Amino acid sequence: MSDLHSCPTCNARARQVRDAESGELRLKAIQDDEAAAKIAQLKQLLEKEKSRNEQLKAKLTRQS
Repeated sequence: MSDLHSCPTCNARARQVRDAESGELRLKAIQDDEAAAKIAQLKQLLEKEKSRNEQLKAKLTRQS
């Protein structure tokens, strides 16, 4: 997951991005749609891992 920070001036959620021209690190505010997309991505990953975990548990019980 990306590295989240708090903006020192407005206390908003932000992520670090490197400026292409100067190479400096800057904070870029996270928009609500970006956060929602990341949450959806994490939920999908969690469901995949739960499914995989159940399959491994079933395989282990069959082997025992």
